Amino acid sequence: MDDARLGQVLDGRYRLEERLGAGGMGVVYRGSRMGLSKPVAIKFLHRSASLVADRRQRFEREVAVMSRLSHPNLATIIDYGSVDDVPYLVMDFHPGISLRKLLEGGALRPDRAVFIARQILAGLGSAHASGVIHRDLKPDNVLLVGKPGEDLVKILDFGVAKLLEGDGGPSELSVVAGTLLGTPSYMAPEQARAEVVDPRADLYAVGILLYEMVVGRRPFEAERDLAVLRMQVEDAPVPPRQLEPTISGPLEAAILRALEKQPEKRWRSAEEFSKALSRVPEGRPATSVRVVMTRAATTGPERSGTVTTQPSRVLRWSLIAAAVLLVLVASGWLAVKGGLVDINWPG
Repeated sequence: MDDARLGQVLDGRYRLEERLGAGGMGVVYRGSRMGLSKPVAIKFLHRSASLVADRRQRFEREVAVMSRLSHPNLATIIDYGSVDDVPYLVMDFHPGISLRKLLEGGALRPDRAVFIARQILAGLGSAHASGVIHRDLKPDNVLLVGKPGEDLVKILDFGVAKLLEGDGGPSELSVVAGTLLGTPSYMAPEQARAEVVDPRADLYAVGILLYEMVVGRRPFEAERDLAVLRMQVEDAPVPPRQLEPTISGPLEAAILRALEKQPEKRWRSAEEFSKALSRVPEGRPATSVRVVMTRAATTGPERSGTVTTQPSRVLRWSLIAAAVLLVLVASGWLAVKGGLVDINWPG
């Protein structure tokens, strides 16, 4: 694609090398830091958008928000500037795939979905602690870096984020109540009603993301945004196990609690939600234990293999067997001679 910006050097520091993509608000390039050969991502506001006051303010808000943040699961800003009165910001470049693109292939394995969700919650927990509510969490804004199955999450796009001051109230950069911002399919009910939101609105969005990852579809879908917003406010989601019976009951319960209509009934914090997910079967990695399966156990030829089991269960049955053996020896039912077990019948 012809692009007059390609090859330009911004403020003597960043060379624009490749156009990565564009959206309604701006365009993103891959570039490099001059003299360091360090890859970076550079996001420009569209020139037409830069002439619209609220869109320019939204871009400037993103710069202000991202400058506050520092966490492995959050994209952070390196630099910012303006060229021909068009603002841009510079971030570390992370080659990867968006969660949206990944979900085009259908539902994810539940353990992978929980792994991704817990990273999202870790990033959000850090943002919330810094006084930032994302308000537009969706698969497009979740980047997965690294090899498949070893996903490192990076949360992007804080353009509609809400900033809180020390007293918990909205900062001057926040949009006031009565303005609807975000994506309907991932909006909490209070957000859909254009009310003031707190961090629990982000947790609702994580609930929808997790539902979508394990089921393969969102809990509320309709052709028109207004219909989706009404569903967010009024309708109960179909329990995910009705659509995907393989997921566990505890995982379903964790998702449904995140999707409660009333914020006070949801998880209280990202940390609490993440801890709950760590306790569901899909969030606890199984331990592989090497065992030998004999004829008596398998009714087949003697063979060895690896099975997945819980060590505590193996230990429990071993202790029970040992205790029974000791009782039998002590009572005279079994006598050990020459390393063999002889049976001495009483009388």
